Amino acid sequence: MKNLSDLKKRKELLKQNIADIEEKLSFENPKESLSAITNGLTDQFLTDKIDQEGNHQISLKAGEILSFVTGGVSDNFVKSEINELGEEKLGINTQNLFVSVAENALKLGAAAVVTNYAKKNLNHTDWKKKALGIALIYLAPHALKFVREKLDDYQKQETLKSLNKVI
Repeated sequence: MKNLSDLKKRKELLKQNIADIEEKLSFENPKESLSAITNGLTDQFLTDKIDQEGNHQISLKAGEILSFVTGGVSDNFVKSEINELGEEKLGINTQNLFVSVAENALKLGAAAVVTNYAKKNLNHTDWKKKALGIALIYLAPHALKFVREKLDDYQKQETLKSLNKVI
């Protein structure tokens, strides 16, 4: 009798599992079905909306997809707004974009100045100038990186000091 009751329990469990699988494969709730198929990977990219008739509809979260594809880099440049219909709209955050362009322009400008100076020194006839040009080529990137790190540390310290004063 024990084996028969175990078989009946297994049969009920199998029927329940089959019903769950059929429900997911029928896509009655598309977000839940996709979540089960992709092991939850699509959850962050989809929203489930129910219309007036009670039907499930899926909509994409464009901001989340863009953030995932770009590895979070776009978070600084892309802003998302929700309009009166509840739809997500994407726009460009021009303030962060301008700051980034200015920083890159300064970096490129410093690199161009150092490169031109090193190039002139390499073409000079004096061996000391040539040595200075070679030293600039090999040491300037490390020196610029060091200066940039020190400036970042200084900026962080000043920010903490100002926050402490505010608190």
